[in-house]
Amino acid sequence: MKDPLEQVDVPLMRPIVWGALAAAVLVVYAIVFPQALTWVVAILALPVIIFLHELAHYVTAKRTGMKVTEFFVGFGPRVWSVRRGETEYGVKAIPLGGYCRIVGMTNVEDVPPADEPRAYRSKPYPAKVLVASAGSLMHFALATVLMMTLLVLDGNWDEAYPTTTVDHVLAGSPAERAGLQEGDRIVSIDGEPIDEWADVSRVVQPLAGEEVVFVVERGGRLVDLSVTPETVEGVGRAGISPAPHVPGVSLPEALVEGPRQVWGLGVASVQALGERFSPAGIAEYVDAVVGAGGEGDEGAGAGDDADRFLSPVGGVRLGVQAVQAGWENAVFLLVAINVFVGIFNLVPLLPFDGGHIAIATYEAVASAITRRRVRVDVTKLLPVTAAVVAVLGLIFLSSLFLDITDPIQNPY
Repeated sequence: MKDPLEQVDVPLMRPIVWGALAAAVLVVYAIVFPQALTWVVAILALPVIIFLHELAHYVTAKRTGMKVTEFFVGFGPRVWSVRRGETEYGVKAIPLGGYCRIVGMTNVEDVPPADEPRAYRSKPYPAKVLVASAGSLMHFALATVLMMTLLVLDGNWDEAYPTTTVDHVLAGSPAERAGLQEGDRIVSIDGEPIDEWADVSRVVQPLAGEEVVFVVERGGRLVDLSVTPETVEGVGRAGISPAPHVPGVSLPEALVEGPRQVWGLGVASVQALGERFSPAGIAEYVDAVVGAGGEGDEGAGAGDDADRFLSPVGGVRLGVQAVQAGWENAVFLLVAINVFVGIFNLVPLLPFDGGHIAIATYEAVASAITRRRVRVDVTKLLPVTAAVVAVLGLIFLSSLFLDITDPIQNPY
């Protein structure tokens, strides 16, 4: 991959100075305001993920004998670089991407005759697929390790179920006025034994406006509390939610359950992409962008928060909210991001990694059928590639607009 902003002419010292100042401000701000550490963590997560993605391409390319001339994090003018052997390593001014330049990625690239045997295009099909898919494989590996860690440390939330213990009492609710507290275990309501949380809803819902007696266990003793459920959407509500029981997971179990849950997230990501790029999904997204921030369209697009695209601004904001809500939410968000990015990179169109895999696959199959070496004329794919880049640019700008004018509400 090439840096699209490589030709931008900026004096070298300017990005160095501004980069150093930005880093210093982040560090000082985090020291003075410890709560700001969540912002620092969220901001640094993107460059780290990008670095690991490109590192996977770099390592597999080197291992398969390909020549790597550049390994950079960021786009635009160089902030810092150093050459070691045949490869230049460094950082560029805009930390919204990165690249690992491997010689001969397409048939139109000029490669010195001495380097042709080490060009990507000259390597066998398995090596091409391994190198092209390495970034996504890194994302899947990261997601799996993080998911297994989450399962061992926090349990399996896929199998969690509500208990009869109160986890949260809504402020101003009938339960709060009656004196219910977090940690109370509900024993009976209006004389009916409560064996599972579903019994609470079954008993309370028909009794809106009527005084009922909650018997709860608190500190080893039974306490009677009079609660008058209020009417919410036509049924009685007390204003309490249950504490979940989350089954623990051993390390051997996590080795099986982790990949299974990552696979489930991958399937959900593919389905979300399909829905988002369907005619109905595109129409909804356009409506969200057009309606965002408009009068009379409060919360435009809010219903589509679960599967709308995020810009770096929205990603950082969501990351901060996740970190503030607890390390478990932050880790799960990282899992979801890595799975989605890994799958998105496998879309079989250039400039995605999946486009290189698709080309390599076509060349291998066509060469086997015709019994002669077939190479795809990449110049014929340039209009498609330009269209994909244009769509990506539109998605970036529109998602940035949405994240500024209609930010995702805190889901935690």
